[in-house]
Amino acid sequence: MTRAHKLFLKWLLQFSMIFFFIFFVYDQGLIFKILSSDKSYITSLIIISFIVITGHCAFYTFLISDELNKAHIIKKSLLQENVKLKIIEDNLILTSKGEVSSGIVCDYFKDLIGLKKSGASSHVQILDTYLKKTIGYYEFGWFFSDIMLKLGLIGTVIGFIIMLSSLSDITTFDVTLLQGVLTTMGSGMGVALYTTLSALVTGVLIAVQYYNLESGCEELFSVLNQISEVSIDKSM
Repeated sequence: MTRAHKLFLKWLLQFSMIFFFIFFVYDQGLIFKILSSDKSYITSLIIISFIVITGHCAFYTFLISDELNKAHIIKKSLLQENVKLKIIEDNLILTSKGEVSSGIVCDYFKDLIGLKKSGASSHVQILDTYLKKTIGYYEFGWFFSDIMLKLGLIGTVIGFIIMLSSLSDITTFDVTLLQGVLTTMGSGMGVALYTTLSALVTGVLIAVQYYNLESGCEELFSVLNQISEVSIDKSM
C-alpha cells in the first residue's frame, strides 16, 4: 500500500531537522554574531538565498510527490480486471477512479495513448522528453549548492584582503596603532571564516534536500516506465 505523499513527508522530516539545527544556532546567538561580524554581507546573501532555494525545493518536492501518488494509483488500478485508461474530451480517465488531474502523469499518458493509437511501439522517446522536463527541478538546487561554495570562497578572499590591507597602515610600532591593526585583522579573519562556514553548511543542507527530490523524480519515471512496459497495452 502506497502512503500518500511519501516523498514530501521525507522532505518534511529533513526540514524539521534542519529547522531544529537553525533554531539551536539562533538560540545560541551565533546567527546574530555571524551577521554582525560579516562586513561583506555575503553571509546575509547566503542565508536569504538558502531560504528562497528551500522554498523552491518544497514546492517541486510536493509537485513530484503528488505525481508519484497518481502514478502508483494508476499502476495499482491497471492490475485489476476491466480497468482502463481512456481519453474522453481531452481528459484522461481511469475507469476505476475517474478523471486524472492535470500534471506530468496526465500529460504523459495522454501523449502515450495517442502514440500507441498511431501505431508506434516504443515509448522511450516520449519518456525521455518528460524526464528532461523534470531535470531542471533538481539541477537548480545542485547549481545553487555549488554557487554557495563559490560565495564562501569569495567571502574568504574578501576577508583576507581586509586582514592584509591593515598591515599597510603600520608605519611605526606604536601600541595604539598596533591595537587598531589587530582589530582590523581579526575582523577580516572573521569575514573569511564565517562566510566559509555559512556557505559550507547551507551548501550541504541544500544538497540533502535536492537529493531527495532527484530520487523522487527517478522513482516517478521508473513507475511510468513499468506501466508503459507492462500495463498500458492491455488497458487500451
